[in-house]
Amino acid sequence: MQDARVAAMFGRDRAAAIFAVGMVWLVYAFTFWTMRQACDACGVTFLVLGVGACVVLLNTAAIAAMIRHYREDRDAIYGMDLYYLDRLRAMRRSGEA
Repeated sequence: MQDARVAAMFGRDRAAAIFAVGMVWLVYAFTFWTMRQACDACGVTFLVLGVGACVVLLNTAAIAAMIRHYREDRDAIYGMDLYYLDRLRAMRRSGEA
């Protein structure tokens, strides 16, 4: 049976990663939109567009792979965190920390 805390931690991390990737896409789109006239004037529009597309696509692929890895090993990844969080909580309740 899966621990609900593990599922919650994984869900928060997945949401944060998806949000971060979305923000990267928005920042690159905004930057390209604001710089498009300067790029046109220099004749590097397609170069900038290509490099930006590579960056956001590789970043998206990396985050997708990270989420997939976390999903596969979430019990081990989050189990260790929860173990130490539970120990710290117990120490604080007993007055040791």
